[in-house]
Amino acid sequence: MFVDTHCHLDAYEEYSAETLDCLFARLQSATDAAREGDMQGEAFPIPDLKSQKSWSSSKSEEPDPNLRMPEAFVHVACDPKDLDRGVEIIEKYSFVYGAFGIHPEYVDVATPADVGRVAELLKHPKCVACGEIGLDYHYGADKKTQQRKLFERQLDIGIESGKPLVFHLREADDDALAMLRSANLENRNIHVHCFTGSPEFVEELLALNANVFIGFTGIVTFKSAQNVRDAAMLVPYNQILLETDAPYMAPVPHRGKTCHSGFIPYTAQMLADVKKIPVEELYRQCRENTRNCYGI
Repeated sequence: MFVDTHCHLDAYEEYSAETLDCLFARLQSATDAAREGDMQGEAFPIPDLKSQKSWSSSKSEEPDPNLRMPEAFVHVACDPKDLDRGVEIIEKYSFVYGAFGIHPEYVDVATPADVGRVAELLKHPKCVACGEIGLDYHYGADKKTQQRKLFERQLDIGIESGKPLVFHLREADDDALAMLRSANLENRNIHVHCFTGSPEFVEELLALNANVFIGFTGIVTFKSAQNVRDAAMLVPYNQILLETDAPYMAPVPHRGKTCHSGFIPYTAQMLADVKKIPVEELYRQCRENTRNCYGI
């Protein structure tokens, strides 16, 4: 069993034109079929990241025998205009939990009222985290000061809430580390989501005075992402989280298509290969890590 610890379900519906009801039914059907095959003695195929053709993730896609239904989802609402939709999703589905925050890309449109709304949503009984919040200098290098102010304000709110913190940190290593080292993060659970940095950066993050978890997406399967695999080698087993960031960054062999949570087996298999452990052991440890980080 596994949990997709970071996905954007509303954006998946928009990108794929497939409703969540249809997606969940499709993934559950695939999982049920696999369990039936296991009971009949048919081994579940290990995802082949090299030879499989890339298929669309639309409703008309050719069936992929590696798809699985997660046990639960953490839906991340990080666009101010989508916060209320996030509440609708987590209240509709018992197996979907929420994280609320304002992504740094929305620094130009976020208002004090939006930040106040995030603070209120962190009290929702199905909200499990504050995020994703952070810094992104890849697209926002001209707004560094504004991003740092928004990040600092939300850090304060998240810390006060007592909820885990979900960080988006892209090409902002020095500023991110300076801010995190000065924050009161002792005994706080931190999910550095969709890690794309260097091995050196992951070592600095792991050294923070906090309970740090590193999330890996389908990027770890990309041929060009050796730095991410090298970083994964350094992350202890008990600090790894599985995620998709759906609908973005689908793993090989679906790269370039709309990503969904059913693709996690590809990421899990690559991480197991990197760590040189059976994929079943990786699933077991990551499931325990999710409980330790999010309480679900």
